Amino acid sequence: MKKLLPLILLLSACASTPDNNYRKSAADENAKPEEEYGWVDQLNFDKKTETKYQSDKDEFNISSEESSHALVKESLANLSPSRLEETLTKNDDVLTKMNIECYQNKFDDALKIADDVYGEYKNNTSYWNQLGTCYYLKADYAKAILFYNKSRDLDSKFVPPVNNLGVVYSKLGKFQKALAAFKKASDMGTFSVTPTFNLAQLYLRFGTVGKALPIFQGLQKKSPKDIEVNSALASANLLIGELATAIQIYTTMDKETLAKPNVGLNYAVALKLSNRPVDAQTVFGNVTAATNIDIKEYAQRVEKFIRN
Repeated sequence: MKKLLPLILLLSACASTPDNNYRKSAADENAKPEEEYGWVDQLNFDKKTETKYQSDKDEFNISSEESSHALVKESLANLSPSRLEETLTKNDDVLTKMNIECYQNKFDDALKIADDVYGEYKNNTSYWNQLGTCYYLKADYAKAILFYNKSRDLDSKFVPPVNNLGVVYSKLGKFQKALAAFKKASDMGTFSVTPTFNLAQLYLRFGTVGKALPIFQGLQKKSPKDIEVNSALASANLLIGELATAIQIYTTMDKETLAKPNVGLNYAVALKLSNRPVDAQTVFGNVTAATNIDIKEYAQRVEKFIRN
């Protein structure tokens, strides 16, 4: 309570104005109420119609090709910059626009939308989830957690914020909390692919391939063209020494995909382990330079391995 008192005192001081500091003029005394407060807009008092969450509107238009990618259907994260911009120009939903601008790093524009529609969407669970994602992308993880939990408070059965909390906890290195969140989200939504994928990724990260592999295999059957799922499945097979299976999966991917460090580096390792050093070096040479420090270090180790 001691921490609150100074603030209360300050507010009281600001609210009190001694009589000898200001006295109304004659014009003030004679002013009609509508004139004296004419600067106040009636809109300040009009109650806004609130927009509740509607699951059928919590989606965006995707192509027939994209619909075969399980993870793309549930998140904007895997869309290319050009595809994000195209989606932005063709979409009228304010929350989708806010979400896209966050992924485009246009945080000021996105947060302005959030401010503008607050009155209408303050009790909409998707609004707070999208806002949490915006702050996650800004690397303000404390606010991301706060808003994801606000989203959960409004609808405890809404899967996205539970999954997203797992993503934040994983980013912060709180893997036990991340595991619990992904498990909960996966159990909550039978048709939600992303939490199940994230759970398997976490298993894979800590070498528990036996738990990860069947999950990836199940996801691959549902979505055989999904790049992220196929890449994870190939990595799992690589870790258990199923080199032929891993390489077979990599050969189904296009050059653009294989140029991604998180894909091409593992492909190069699989080729090297299969006594194909020349092919390994070719694949490695086509991999785009990594910007993430962890991937940079891994790339250096891979280069040293395939050249020996």
